[in-house]
Amino acid sequence: MSDAPGTRVVDIAIAGGGIVGLVFARLLAAGLQQAGTRPSITLLEPDPPQELQDADIDLRVSALSPASREVLHDAGIWQLLPASKVCAYERMCVWQAGHSIDGTHSIRFDAAELGEPDLGHVVENRALRQAAWQQVMSAGIGISSASRAIGITEQQSSCEIAFANGERLSARLLVGADGVRSMVRAQMGVNFREWAHTQSAIVAHVATEKPHAGTAWQSFLPGGPVALLPLADGRSSLVWSCPTAQARELQEMDIQNFDKALTAAFAATLGTVHCTTDRASFPLATGYADRYTGRRFALIGDAAHRVHPLAGQGVNLGLLDAALLAEVLLAHLLKPAADPGDPVALRRYERGRKGANLLALGTMDAINRAFSGSARDIAGRGLGIVDQLTPLKSRLARYAMGRGAHG
Repeated sequence: MSDAPGTRVVDIAIAGGGIVGLVFARLLAAGLQQAGTRPSITLLEPDPPQELQDADIDLRVSALSPASREVLHDAGIWQLLPASKVCAYERMCVWQAGHSIDGTHSIRFDAAELGEPDLGHVVENRALRQAAWQQVMSAGIGISSASRAIGITEQQSSCEIAFANGERLSARLLVGADGVRSMVRAQMGVNFREWAHTQSAIVAHVATEKPHAGTAWQSFLPGGPVALLPLADGRSSLVWSCPTAQARELQEMDIQNFDKALTAAFAATLGTVHCTTDRASFPLATGYADRYTGRRFALIGDAAHRVHPLAGQGVNLGLLDAALLAEVLLAHLLKPAADPGDPVALRRYERGRKGANLLALGTMDAINRAFSGSARDIAGRGLGIVDQLTPLKSRLARYAMGRGAHG
């Protein structure tokens, strides 16, 4: 290895200390420790999470599937989550706006019908990241947080990372878990195909006149879906996807008019709705990387794909990425003189996840377009038809829960 003098050398560097990167680091380190081998692992994250001070639930939450819960449990992270930051949901109700919630343009899923305790959990991202960070710290993983990476050079036997403070790090494998604007992906020359939806999502927490009943509610409006996800304190997390101009209007409304608009959007299904927090907005897009791996790198999570939030699959797909890459690397690194950057091993991860992720991205994009276009009534009728076809309905539910979606 032709590393410059003063360059730190590690076996594996992980760029990005978000949820997916932390879970990957923990899974890999725990598996290697159990197997009695300890390649050096360093996490590159200039912004460590802060200790949770605010008792309120942060606006950023995720709807985690049972498969994701199992990944987090295997990493020892699920057990650390405060009960006040986690809410199970046992039912899901989806319908086309303008039609009855129990009519021919709706579908319901119930965990009891599937023999499952729940369909998933809504979890505060901030609490999840804090728990994952604790587990990474306890695993003895090196953490580099003094400076931001400013450049990456791919060499024959390593990736060399340059930092703003002048430090350099050489890694035999670099894992990009650094988000949708991934520096690793850009520096490795990987093309990212992305298209905007001309939509933005409004997020907030709301109180409803009727209890959420442990149910995830989603109505397809002409401009996009509006969803309420149950929270542990009895409120719901709002995700309202709509044309960007409308999102701007909703942001600028006074609270009374916003409450009226939201109550009307849900056709008062849960009675009157009252926003209890600030409102945030972010643009929506779908995208995917042409490839997930190269000679010395691998991409996971949002660095590899970006999905519409209508089914809450973003972090779930990323956690399945993390689990499979850790599994593939663990099996490979137990071999004598194994190279963590071996492209053959890395391609096994790509083959296992890329197809499943593209299917999920395409499905979410197609559903959003169908319900926002001229064929929305046909799409609505499709919900009612699937609701009557028990085997297909069960299969769709299990796919959403991550059962059989791994590949």
